[in-house]
Amino acid sequence: MIPTFFAREADDRWIHLASATDPDNPFLVVTYLHAQRALGRESWLLGIGTESMVESAALCFMERGRVRRSLIVPSSPPVDTKSEFWPGLDGFCRKHGITDLDISTFATPASVIPAMRGETTRVRRTEYAMSLAGSDLWEKVSKSHRDRIKKGRKNGLVVRREATDAAIDAHVSLHMNSMDRRKLRGEDVSLEFERSTSAALLTSGAAQLFQAMLGDHVASSLLVLRSSKGAYSESSGNSTEGMNIGASHFLRYEAAVALQTEGIEMFYLGGAREHEEGLRAYKAGFGTIPIDTDAVTAYIGGSLRRGLSSAMETLHALTKTGGAR
Repeated sequence: MIPTFFAREADDRWIHLASATDPDNPFLVVTYLHAQRALGRESWLLGIGTESMVESAALCFMERGRVRRSLIVPSSPPVDTKSEFWPGLDGFCRKHGITDLDISTFATPASVIPAMRGETTRVRRTEYAMSLAGSDLWEKVSKSHRDRIKKGRKNGLVVRREATDAAIDAHVSLHMNSMDRRKLRGEDVSLEFERSTSAALLTSGAAQLFQAMLGDHVASSLLVLRSSKGAYSESSGNSTEGMNIGASHFLRYEAAVALQTEGIEMFYLGGAREHEEGLRAYKAGFGTIPIDTDAVTAYIGGSLRRGLSSAMETLHALTKTGGAR
């Protein structure tokens, strides 16, 4: 049977089949599906395959609003621009009345997103992948990063791995502190970060929390998604004191060492956009493999729905500020 595009509501059996095609990908595992379900997200598996086999696939999430309907693809499958996946995705969106399409390439090493119908933004970004299998990680790290790691050790940093309420609270707080600092530097970052997401990922087993402890407080925190062979840096944060003593460098290196001993072969440190030179240099300093890729958003609803949605958003904003009488 010739593989073709398929779309089915995600379940454990099909996610197990799909994950075998991309074992490095933590966005394509049952525990990640369970976390998203706990958050109330409608989950779909889209890909190329047959009635009993998956060739490549993406776990996607549908969000329904009053007027608009979104489809989020966190990690597009490793297919080329001529793959049947792309027209299949477009057909799925038409069938289900999707108005907003958001495609990312987290932990996707070989995907190129073609020009999409209604495309509104395309952001060039680079993923940084740290190959762990059979590697001497210390030798790969740059001299400046080694110095920062040594500084962290000298100052008494130790790694804690637990998911207590206090640990999650510290992670959320440090992440928001880091985003605030980046915002003040003029970077375009999101200041929305919900504790419920981190808690759901940890509760389902989709993620683990690594934290650099300085005495009894957290100097750096890192939430890592896991699959059978891969890991992904989902979110992180650092205290000001932690930044001064190399806590971020120390924690990522020690996390990589721990993941390596546990059989993880690829550790994705996340991405950086073209203009984020400091972030790019930081992630490259761990001896990573740069993977150039895109993130695409598209509006594929009709003009009437866009106008109605805009009017409702304006009315809602006016109501909240007391502007509507």
